[in-house]
Amino acid sequence: MRDRGRRQTSLVKSVQQGRRRRPPVRLRYLVLLLFCLGLYYAVSPPPEAPGIQEVLPDSAMVQPGLQKADQESAVPEPVVSEFRVKRGDTFYGILKDLGVDDDSIMALASKKLDGVSLSSLIAGKTYRVISRNDEAVEYQYEPDETRIIRVTFDEEHPAVSIEAIPYTKKLVTLSGTVEDSLFRAISDIGEEPMLAMDLSEVFAWQIDFFRDLRKGDSFKVLVEKSYRDGEFVRYGKILSAQFVNSGTRHMAFLYQPDNGRGDYFDEEGGSLRKQFLKAPLSFRRISSGFSKRRLHPVTGKVVPHMGVDYVAPIGTPIRAIGDGKIVMKKKDSVNGRIIKIRHNSTYSSAYAHMNSFASGMGNGVRVNQGQIIGYVGRSGRATGPHLHFAMYRNGRYVNPRTVNVPRASSVPKGDMQAYLKLVDERTAILAAGEFEAALSSKD
Repeated sequence: MRDRGRRQTSLVKSVQQGRRRRPPVRLRYLVLLLFCLGLYYAVSPPPEAPGIQEVLPDSAMVQPGLQKADQESAVPEPVVSEFRVKRGDTFYGILKDLGVDDDSIMALASKKLDGVSLSSLIAGKTYRVISRNDEAVEYQYEPDETRIIRVTFDEEHPAVSIEAIPYTKKLVTLSGTVEDSLFRAISDIGEEPMLAMDLSEVFAWQIDFFRDLRKGDSFKVLVEKSYRDGEFVRYGKILSAQFVNSGTRHMAFLYQPDNGRGDYFDEEGGSLRKQFLKAPLSFRRISSGFSKRRLHPVTGKVVPHMGVDYVAPIGTPIRAIGDGKIVMKKKDSVNGRIIKIRHNSTYSSAYAHMNSFASGMGNGVRVNQGQIIGYVGRSGRATGPHLHFAMYRNGRYVNPRTVNVPRASSVPKGDMQAYLKLVDERTAILAAGEFEAALSSKD
C-alpha cells in the first residue's frame, strides 16, 4: 500500500510538473505563426531591387568635389551699418577703426573729388560701413543730397569714387484748403512742411502768409518730388501754382527766358517778384508796428518806433528783402547784432537784434533777394526774441508794410508766344485734378 501510494504520489507530481512545463496556448500559436512566415519567405522568390535613382536623393548624385567647390564659392550677404557723424569725429579716426593703415588714410584724406574733400565731415550727417564676414569692404559718405563718396577696401590699396545719388523723380499735382494755417493745410494732405515754405516763397510778393490767410483759402500745386529706394526724399521745383486768397486767385508759372534766369510770372507774363519781399520772415507775429509814438517796453518812454517788430523763435532765418550790398554789420548795446543793406540809390533796409549772422556776411558783401543773412535772436535792448525790421527811402524811414515798390522784369516780348503756350498747358493740368508723371533724372 505504501509503495502504491508512493507511486501515485510520484505520478501526481510528475503530471503536475508536466503541466507546469507545458507552454501556454498563446505562446504555441506565436511559435507556429513565426514558423509559417519563415517557411513562406524561404520558398518565395526575392523581390527585384529598386533602381538606384529611386532611393538616392538628387543631392547624393552630386560629386563630392563639386559640392565642396559650390560651398566655398558662396559669397556671404553684405551687412550695412549706418552711423551718424558726431562732433569730434574725423575721417582718419573712422577709417582707422575699420583697420585701414595710416599711409592709405593720409593718401585718401588729401584727395578732392568734384570739389569735395574726403576728410571734411559734417556733424549730424550719416555714413555707412558695408562689411562681409565681419570685415569692412566699403565706406560711404554723402556730403550733400546729390552725391555719394565710396571708399572700397577690396583691393590692396583703397579705391575712392564719387557718384550721383540715384533718385526717382515724379511730377504731381497737390491741392488743399486752409483751415487755420498753411502748415496745417499741407500736413492735412499728407505732405511735408517744406512744401508750405516753398509755396509761401512763390507768392511772397502777393500774400502775407501770416496776416492775409483766411479760412477757406485754397491752393493747387504742380511740383516735382524725388524718391530714393521708394522713399520720399525732397521736393523739387514748383512748376506752377494757384492760390485763392480771400476770393482773389493768384497764379504762378515758372519760366526761364532764353536770355535770363528762371522766375515766376502770372498768366499775362508779368513778374510775381517785386523789387522787395513783403517781409524778411516767412512765418511770424507782429508785436509792434511802425509808429511815431510808442511806449518803449524797456525804457518806459514814449518814443517813435520806426520799423516793424516780428516775433519769431530764436534761430528763425532772416532773409534779405532784395538784392543789394551790406553797408553795415555790427553789434551794439541797443540794436544788438544788426545788418544794413543798400538796395539801390533809393532804398535801404535794416535787420536788428539778431542771434547770429549768417556765414559769409560782412561789409561790402553783395546779397541776393531771399538770401539768409542772419537768425532771429534777442541781442541788444530786447525783451524777447524778435526781429526789428526797418526800411529807408532816400535816407528817411518809411513804413515797410505800406511802401509801394515796382515789379521786376516781365517775360520778354520775344518769349511771349512760347510762354502763353506753357501757361495753357499747366493751367489745364491744375484744373484736371490728380496728375502724376515720371520724370527723367536729368530733368
